[in-house]
Amino acid sequence: MLEHVVEMVGGYSLHFGYGFVFAALLLCGFGLPLPEDVVLVTGGVVAWRSADVESATATLPTMLHSHAFIGMVVVGLIGILAGDSVIFWAGRRFGARVADFKPLRRVITPDKLEKVEKLMRRRGNVVVLIARYLPGIRTPTYFTAGHAKLPYWEFLVLDGLAAVVSAPLWVGVGFYFGSNIEEAARTAQAFSHYILAAVGILVGVLALRSIRNHRARAREAAAQPQPPSVERE
Repeated sequence: MLEHVVEMVGGYSLHFGYGFVFAALLLCGFGLPLPEDVVLVTGGVVAWRSADVESATATLPTMLHSHAFIGMVVVGLIGILAGDSVIFWAGRRFGARVADFKPLRRVITPDKLEKVEKLMRRRGNVVVLIARYLPGIRTPTYFTAGHAKLPYWEFLVLDGLAAVVSAPLWVGVGFYFGSNIEEAARTAQAFSHYILAAVGILVGVLALRSIRNHRARAREAAAQPQPPSVERE
């Protein structure tokens, strides 16, 4: 898929690339079935071509001094937050009546909503932070966060922290490998696996902490003396 999207967009100007990345990420909030990493890596390739990098791959200093790269990262961040905000406000507006919002009703099934609601009750709002890296969970999580009346500013902070990692990473992959689209695709897939593994470890650690805290509270409750029962005459 990445090769086809790059071929479609790569021949246009940098400003067209900005518009494509922002529009595609925004439409993802309305249910466009296009992976976010594909959009951002494509943006990185467009930025590389516009920056006139002489070598086939770019160095880190070249990336950090490239206005095209920095601009694409900023556009990617804004597009991510805009698309995710669409999902959040759809949850605030429609709540459990997700079937009324046609673009999302195939993505947000009742089973997924139930699982996410249970996960958020157990783990709290940190789920919003890690949901971006969990396939099939991101959209139901943001929808549920809106339905649960999570303050919008808090949602933006949590979602923004995750986006600050993903946007530079994927744009950087596209920019770094430049014309080597196949290598960019392989690297993007490898990074996806690493991120999933890291998130899996984080979820496991949080689950262990929750279990330990629950057991500690249970032991404290059991150790407290019980009040004497009052016998009725």
